[in-house]
Amino acid sequence: MASAEQKWMNQLVIVRHGESQRNVGKQAAQAAGKLEYGGGVRDMDVALTACGTRQAEATGKYLSGKFKLDRAFVSPYLRTVQTAQLMLKPCGNPIEVTLEERIREKEFGILDGLTKKGIHEKYPDEEHRRERDGKYYYRPPGGESYPDVALRVHSFIGTMVRECARQSVLVVCHSVIVLAFRRLLERMTEKELLAIDRDPEQDVCNCSVTWYEFDPRAGDRGRLVLREFNGVHYPAEDASTPECGKKAGARR
Repeated sequence: MASAEQKWMNQLVIVRHGESQRNVGKQAAQAAGKLEYGGGVRDMDVALTACGTRQAEATGKYLSGKFKLDRAFVSPYLRTVQTAQLMLKPCGNPIEVTLEERIREKEFGILDGLTKKGIHEKYPDEEHRRERDGKYYYRPPGGESYPDVALRVHSFIGTMVRECARQSVLVVCHSVIVLAFRRLLERMTEKELLAIDRDPEQDVCNCSVTWYEFDPRAGDRGRLVLREFNGVHYPAEDASTPECGKKAGARR
């Protein structure tokens, strides 16, 4: 039973976009030892692959059977918009969808579209600065650090608290944004967040589901409690990495 003073959503469901053309291009470029990937397409204009489309369709069927969603917030990038459209098709009730820039992809500045080799060869000073500052606090010129992303996600959480109390809310976003939600909702430290980020088995999979549920018994006035992190709900053959395939295979 929800508290009369409940300010949180009943459920907060956070989904990364499906596999995109850029995901595939980056993997291929790194494997081939190239310096760049992306083909000159703006990051916000990158579309889903056929595999990403299947991931979104399967994940949508899972979500429609588990949640009765009231509201959806979607990053305005093409791949997230496409993912949301596909996932929401099976839902039987009308859902208000809002494009929300505060949950857009992390901005990488001058390093955008570069492989590790490309960064090493083109911007060795930035590579050294990143090693000194660490992945969490490093901010590339023209880009963002993890705390920068957390600030805008924190602002967005405030909007949801004001507008979506007692609702079931879907957020369709990007991998760094999923981790920013965990950092804020679970009050993680830099060390705790980076431990997740470094673990290959915890890489945020394409179209993976992370969700929280309001627990009135948690804390003094209740809070959102993590129920699932990085859950994959599509067939293993549609997984883009071995780690995601293991998660998908475990559910078959």
